[in-house]
Formats: sequence, structure tokens, C-alpha cells
Amino acid sequence: RHGLGKAANIVVGPAHGPATFERVRSLFLSALGVVYLVAFLSLWSQVQGLFGSNGISPAAESLELIHYYDGPEPRMYPTLFWLSASDAALDWACAAGVFCSVLIVAGVLRRAALVGAWVLYLSLFVLGALGSRSPFMGFQWDTLLLETGVLAIFFAPWAVLPAQESRKRTSVAFLWLLRWLLFRLMYASAVGKLVSGDESWQDGTAMDYHYWTQPLPTSLGWYAHQFGEGARHFSSHALLFVEKYVPFLIFAPRRVRLLAFFPLVGLQLNHQRNWHPVKL
Repeated sequence: RHGLGKAANIVVGPAHGPATFERVRSLFLSALGVVYLVAFLSLWSQVQGLFGSNGISPAAESLELIHYYDGPEPRMYPTLFWLSASDAALDWACAAGVFCSVLIVAGVLRRAALVGAWVLYLSLFVLGALGSRSPFMGFQWDTLLLETGVLAIFFAPWAVLPAQESRKRTSVAFLWLLRWLLFRLMYASAVGKLVSGDESWQDGTAMDYHYWTQPLPTSLGWYAHQFGEGARHFSSHALLFVEKYVPFLIFAPRRVRLLAFFPLVGLQLNHQRNWHPVKL
């Protein structure tokens, strides 16, 4: 019993009562609000050029094409812009998204704000992902934000102010669904590489090409490429190892989960080099 107790203490941690996640929940939701804020502000600066009446893919024309090809079935394309696709409506949608994002970050009426942000981003996403007619928002990060956002709606407690929110218990069911989402995101990345037929992931040479063929080449990527063949091959195997094996630790007890935290976060920080495009 003593030995098992010590092992449990190492894996789970000392027993101080049932685990609570209120602070982690608040931090996660605030961080999601920041992501929404960046997304809406970024899109607001481009929305008229993309979907405005004189834009690349005017919203009104895109919706008319849906009626022409698919019939009057707006439920297949859920967007508020069926009500109005004017230039003013586009700006108001982005402004409302920014407002909801600020409320999420501040923790004020957070669940209602999450609903608003999700509906608004989905409405804009539909305009930007209408197949070949408007291929601006059909990317993994758009669908990931929408999937995370809908889970966050139910993960957030009903409360008006942060002080009230902190007294609400965390939904264990939606906590596990968020963990499942993270697992799928990381593990699917490994599976995609392994079943793609690209032999460079099998023999560890992928990073010989990745730093200068990635979708958004970076200045930091140039320096990473100079580390040498050995370092590039090691990073290829390390990346695949993190994506293939580490995600399973997400479902382990707390202290084992911490072992997953650092490589997973480190991998994401490594990806964020794409924020600094290199001049070609």
C-alpha cells in the first residue's frame, strides 16, 4: 500500500480534494477571446476588399449564386448575411465580433458573448468558404476556431461577471471534449503525414525542404535551415514523435499531462514563426 501510495503521489499528485479547473477555464476562455479578437480585427480590415460590393467576391453575388445552383436552402449555408449582404452589414458584423471578443476576454456575459462571436464568425466563414467562388476562409484554422468556439459555449458557465463565474463548477464533460479536440488536432497531423505517401516523413528528411517550402516561409526558417543536415533530420523525427505519441498523454493523470504540455506547446510556438513572413 505504501509503494502504491507513493506511485500515485508521483503520477497524480498529493490528494487535496477533488480537482477543480475554474482558473484554467477562465484563462482558456480569455485566450480564446483574444483569438476571436485577432480574427475579427484582421478580417475587418479586409472584409470590404473581399466581400464588399466592389470586392473580389461580393457577398450579395455569392448568395445569389447559391440560390441559382443549390436552390433556396439557406440552412445549408448558415449565415446572417441572408438578411442583408450590404457593405454596412459586413462592417457591423466585424464590429459586433470585436465587441463580443472583448466581453469574452473580460469575462462579462461570457457565454452569451461566445454565442455571438461564434454565430458572427460562422456567418463570415460561410461567405469566405463557398467553394471555388470564394476560397478565402476554408482553412484548418477557421474550422478549428469554429469547433473550439462551439465547445467553449457549453464549457463556459452562465454568469454575468467574473466573480460569479469563478463560483461555478467546471463542466467535466466539455473539458474532456476539449481534450479530445486537442488530441485529434495533433494526432491527425501525424496520421496525415504518414499516410500521405511522402517518403521524406518516413526517412526523416522532411525538414530538408520544409523551412523553404512551407506555405508562409519565414526569416527564422532560413536560420533553422542552416543548422545542418543532422539537426534537420532530428527535428523531423522529433516533430513526428510529438504529434504521434505525446497526444495520448492528454488523457493521463495531471502530472503526466504536464509531460505532454511542454512538447505540445513548444511545437505550437515553433509553428508561430509563420507570423514573420520573409521577403522573397
